[in-house]
Amino acid sequence: MRNQAADTGKQPGMADVSTWGWYSPSPWPGYSAADQDNLDASGNGLAVDPASYVEFTMRDANSDGVIYDADTDDVQPPDPGEYVFGSSLTLYPQEIALYTNSTIVISGVTYSNVDIEVTLFTDGTWGARLMDYSIPAGTHHSDVESITLGTWNGVEYDGVYTANVDDPFVCFAAGTRIATPGGLRAVDTLSEGDAVLTLDSGAQPILWVDRCTVPGVGRNAPHLLRAGAFGAHGSLRLSAQHRLLLHLPDAGAGAGQVLCAIKHLLDPEGGRLVRRQPFGGPVTYVHLLLPRHSLLWAEGIWAESLWPGPQALKQMPPRALDRLTRHIPGIEDDTTSYGAPARPILLARDAKPLVRRYGLQCLIHAAPRPAATGPPGQRDTLRARLCAGALADHSTRSLRKARLERAVLPPAPSV
Repeated sequence: MRNQAADTGKQPGMADVSTWGWYSPSPWPGYSAADQDNLDASGNGLAVDPASYVEFTMRDANSDGVIYDADTDDVQPPDPGEYVFGSSLTLYPQEIALYTNSTIVISGVTYSNVDIEVTLFTDGTWGARLMDYSIPAGTHHSDVESITLGTWNGVEYDGVYTANVDDPFVCFAAGTRIATPGGLRAVDTLSEGDAVLTLDSGAQPILWVDRCTVPGVGRNAPHLLRAGAFGAHGSLRLSAQHRLLLHLPDAGAGAGQVLCAIKHLLDPEGGRLVRRQPFGGPVTYVHLLLPRHSLLWAEGIWAESLWPGPQALKQMPPRALDRLTRHIPGIEDDTTSYGAPARPILLARDAKPLVRRYGLQCLIHAAPRPAATGPPGQRDTLRARLCAGALADHSTRSLRKARLERAVLPPAPSV
């Protein structure tokens, strides 16, 4: 059986996919080349060495988004010319398994209930990788202290979906209107040094802007929040990973707001409110970085600015990353140096039951447009002062590390 949950689409023509994992050059316990079912419950509780972290490439020769394994009792045979390779090794997948309820410790914090995919290769060696939805936001592989496989889920998979390790970073679609001290501006007209209005800190300068144009299909397809679905707001188009502000009805004071990627908020009623919207032409995405992670008024909905976590940095082209590091020195070596997210981040496994319980219209709220402050001359002075202060702040102070706390959700009702 194939891992259907990982089939999220793939950009045509992307034959090579960069990814990472923990690789063991030693054989899987009890490995036998004659056995087509080596990956099973015998791996429950197996420790994975955090020091075995490697980065590698998945070669998807026919660009169908899947690398099938060589397990002879699977329905789908492997495609010729597809494999996994690194700087010194070329490996061919033989079996794929998923271990749920796994545990990982990062900087002294224990994350349980994570899903880890294990790939057994034809030479008996094996590798493990967190599923994308299980990667704790804001963490870095160098801070991992221990990894323990959980429980084999009993499913025999045909292969690996490359889209599961190929997520873009946070960005607005061109044309999205953003609130600024001078009024509404299309996001693609904003420049570094321009000020935008934030929920928590008023007017803040843009430190860094980047744009990319990609085919509007597969993993790059825009996600649409329909105009008027949650009150007085316009249509909002975002990349799949872009997070919106949610309001938790039953949470206590101070704990009632979280951030969640729009791809986890697809409308269970067939896309009447929020839906994935692929189209044949190109789409331009715009990334905005502020002095700190912030919430921006976008078409009447609070949405996040760019948060440069490890996945975002990994997706950036070298030229864009070089420009970014000029504003945030050391971000490549310590992704926590930028600071904590504006709100706790909700994971996919928590978002779906939340949407089923309350419905999207109880979680997403339209917001009135923030008021512009001061006449144009004063606004220009504010812009210059904010920009100069923010750049000086980031270039001279020692940025403190911050640890993300997972959102605490209300208990699910009994069924």
